[in-house]
Amino acid sequence: MKKYVGKQKTGCEGSLEENGIDVTVIMPTYNCLEYLPDAVNSVLCQKVDLELIVIDDCSTDGSDDWLRQMSERDARVKVIKGQHKGVSAARNLAIQQAKGRWVAFLDADDYWYLGKLEDQLACLEKSPNCVLSFTEYDHFGEQNECLGRCFDFWPRFQKRIKSDDEVVYLTGEKKTSIYEENVIGTSTVVVRTQTLKAVGGFDETLFSASDWDLWLKISLLGDVIVHKKAATAYLVRSNSISRNAERRIASVELILDRHRKDMENLNPECCAPAYARLSIAKAEAYRDQSGHYLRALRHYIKACSGLPTKRNLWAMLSHFVKGARN
Repeated sequence: MKKYVGKQKTGCEGSLEENGIDVTVIMPTYNCLEYLPDAVNSVLCQKVDLELIVIDDCSTDGSDDWLRQMSERDARVKVIKGQHKGVSAARNLAIQQAKGRWVAFLDADDYWYLGKLEDQLACLEKSPNCVLSFTEYDHFGEQNECLGRCFDFWPRFQKRIKSDDEVVYLTGEKKTSIYEENVIGTSTVVVRTQTLKAVGGFDETLFSASDWDLWLKISLLGDVIVHKKAATAYLVRSNSISRNAERRIASVELILDRHRKDMENLNPECCAPAYARLSIAKAEAYRDQSGHYLRALRHYIKACSGLPTKRNLWAMLSHFVKGARN
């Protein structure tokens, strides 16, 4: 497993070639100067023709000066001033200006491993029916401690992609695995620019999970490629998790309802586990609020009926025992 090394060196300067751009990399940032150099340099060291559009969403930590210097030194770097309307609006602003045939996304506190884009483009270019590609990624804490890999947290998805191949193609009913579980890390995605613009980009009205909503929309237009080799370092920051659980859950429920019919048409059995995850989220939210023991228990029971895994059953039992003791 890779180590989140941090403070990567530069030395990957380049220029835009006249023969076109393969990939537009979109990177929103807000007060992320501590991590921004690693993210930018990991993009510029990819061995493909690319442009990097950084949307500075009104940072106040000196990011604007650093980005200005980078854009002067490397013609591939383009900086756009955001309007402080959130990450979805920032990404949409960059999508409008994308010149590459493909678009990739990277958050300013994550970074890519060498060869990430090359591997994904190699598969996409020979797979005309594929519209989206994503990879496994490593989680790291703020002290560079390894927290595990993304797919390890999703055993159901792991079963879906189990094979001896490093690359798996999600076609037909297999695509519903990304509806059952939100496994796609935005910093790992590469998508066809034409497709991205056709679906209208990110839904700026969603409080949370607008990226998941977008991947589901795009998956209906073609096949999806999964790279099982980790290609991105994802930094888990203590202040990166939203505290507004109710609004996050409401967004997830809206997305599930929005895509339910299309996903059921591909695989009628995909909805039970998807809504079971929603019930678990509601149960955990109520569990942490005093006076809502029975509400939490009802959602645990609902989750277990939809997805009777050991994990869900144990969570329900633990909650029941805790309530009985109190």
